[in-house]
Amino acid sequence: MNNAEFYIGWMPKAPSSFAKQIRRVLLFLLPLAVIVALLMASFQKKFSSANFEFGTLTEVKGIYINNPLPMLKVVAGKDIWGNASYITIPLVGYGKHGAATALMELEKEKNSAFNNKELTLKGTLLYSDGKTLLQINKDENPVVKIGGVAHSTLLTAQKDLGVQTINGEIIDPKCYFGVMKPGEGKVHRDCAIRCILGGIPPVLKVLNEKGEQNYYLIVGPNGEPMNETVQDYVAEPVAITAHVVQQDDWIILYVMDKKINRISGISLYKSPTEIASCIDGCMK
Repeated sequence: MNNAEFYIGWMPKAPSSFAKQIRRVLLFLLPLAVIVALLMASFQKKFSSANFEFGTLTEVKGIYINNPLPMLKVVAGKDIWGNASYITIPLVGYGKHGAATALMELEKEKNSAFNNKELTLKGTLLYSDGKTLLQINKDENPVVKIGGVAHSTLLTAQKDLGVQTINGEIIDPKCYFGVMKPGEGKVHRDCAIRCILGGIPPVLKVLNEKGEQNYYLIVGPNGEPMNETVQDYVAEPVAITAHVVQQDDWIILYVMDKKINRISGISLYKSPTEIASCIDGCMK
């Protein structure tokens, strides 16, 4: 053994042969670290494009619908024939609360029933992936104007799509569509449960065979809230058997006999395509 090449950590300088070996190892490890980092980054989910217009209040005029949950049917534009097209905006409350209680209190204060009337509300918009929600805060006097009863042709249009079993993940729409990033998955599970138990309507996020995400509102068999029922299934792959109804530009799942079952993650990619096909063909 050559004692001159022996290296102890407290020595001021490493022997030349030792330093040369370290350089070889580093030349190998540095490119490897870059490659591993790029591979890991490529497998990460893309950053959500969801928006929450925090601090900005927007007036939205539409037809107020309270069945099966509070929503505004809003004119979005006109088609090529000049006919009005609509989007439906579910309403949520401030913080981790739904909007139903606040709206009932506002009806009492205004001494007026809002259902099926033209209503102008002031609130904070949330939007992502083609869906829009409106957060209203009772303390901000959200009711700007109460109009008359809308013409029957402008009220909700429904289409029965029969009974189906749909695979997906139950999410809290307020966080998912704008407030939180990420607003889904196990990392967000506790927050989503609290939001749903606070009255925010649960939504089933579904991935169809085209790789597109669709979103379906979840209610009980008669339209009643299912917030407490779904809390144990939030952020997990589930199969829901429901009576499926298309209401304007939303699909509503009227869950039959609380038929929600856990499934494997791979099954999320095996949902029926009938609903997605109807959305593509029936809503344009």
